[in-house]
Amino acid sequence: MALPFPPPASLSPSFIMARPTEADIEAMADVYFEAFELDRGNTYWWSPDRAAQLAWSRRRVERKMRDPSVRHFKITDVASGDLVAWARWNVPEGKEAVFGAVADATATAPAVTDYPEGADPELCRGFFDAVDGMQKKWDAKSMLGLSVLCTSPKYFKRGAAKALLTPMLEIADAEGLRTILEATATGKPLYEKLGFREVDALKFDLSQLTKDMDGIYELTIMIREPKAKQ
Repeated sequence: MALPFPPPASLSPSFIMARPTEADIEAMADVYFEAFELDRGNTYWWSPDRAAQLAWSRRRVERKMRDPSVRHFKITDVASGDLVAWARWNVPEGKEAVFGAVADATATAPAVTDYPEGADPELCRGFFDAVDGMQKKWDAKSMLGLSVLCTSPKYFKRGAAKALLTPMLEIADAEGLRTILEATATGKPLYEKLGFREVDALKFDLSQLTKDMDGIYELTIMIREPKAKQ
């Protein structure tokens, strides 16, 4: 399907932006895993079994692709065909059309309890409950929400993440929408440059949650106000 926006001028001519399809699911799961696997504080709830974690990611991407309130976008390397980066957005009710239609969308079904095989269900539940609680606290459903943004490590610092962000933020500006996300320490500087500001934080005590990690891991809750129309 066509993009709901023109590709940003900042996008490298070596890259192309498009809507992913089911044929991209495996690559999307791989890039997600590779982008976050070294951030152990953020992945303390993952399965120790790589294959099981990837299988769970594939199931989740496939399910989210059919959700009418979710949008995915990808960037691909023109020369190699490799997936460079991808993003997942949650769009607020009533604004689905301005962010582009979804092919084969189905009615939103109740959330399915599905954790990676081999993962500790209590750790998974605790992580997702904490994120959901923060979403409710800040009324995230009324905003545009960035749910996932990940770049293949071999394409870090090539501008892909920014290119996936700016077109959607421009639509949010035009629609007068706030935008919300949970930022890792790595992603936070980019979000700040694009106008996001810290409003809250999720803190996970790794010494209590795990057997082999210490310290507090923090995800920063950030909100961006829409820019006034020029």
